[in-house]
Amino acid sequence: MREGFALILSAPSGTGKTTTCKVLLERLPNLKIAVSHTTRSIREGEKDGTDYLFTSTEKFEEKIKNNDFLEWAKVHTSYYGTSLKSIETPKKKGNDILIELDVQGVESLRKMKYEGIYILILPPSITEMEARLRKRGTNSEESIKQRIETGKQEIKQYKMYDYVITNDVIEDTVNSILSILYAEKVKSAYYRPSSPDIEALFNDEVD
Repeated sequence: MREGFALILSAPSGTGKTTTCKVLLERLPNLKIAVSHTTRSIREGEKDGTDYLFTSTEKFEEKIKNNDFLEWAKVHTSYYGTSLKSIETPKKKGNDILIELDVQGVESLRKMKYEGIYILILPPSITEMEARLRKRGTNSEESIKQRIETGKQEIKQYKMYDYVITNDVIEDTVNSILSILYAEKVKSAYYRPSSPDIEALFNDEVD
């Protein structure tokens, strides 16, 4: 059985990443999400274990010491981390894994040469990003300003990614991601023959 792919998505706050991921999971039954740990407070409508694994700072730092995370970072005032178990177990079963990461997390994975498809989702404009943040009604004025400035710095790191998509219409964004995933899976490096006779030809060295 071929191991699953890691689909790594990043986006500044107010870009629509959460909605994009939700639609992706609906469209791809084989896609599993790596639920991240975080120390931030749970928001209205979120579910522990589904949106995030909410934990205390003390427990999170204990996991850091035990090397339980593939990557972790402190964003704004909260910790976020992706556990190794949540990724490697489904991948070995052939499931593709959706990993939501910020720029710091992606930088960590790139340094360790972690194999995956890296996609950055951007808002149509900074103005639109601010409008979406305000529409949430869950962030203070100070928080909105901080997230906008952080978002600007994240956008500057676009070259760390394999693909960059502008999220204007969710359905178009999802279709673009699906096209990328399908194209990656039929690259010669990942192709797995469906019959023994073709596999034998693949394994036969050509002088």
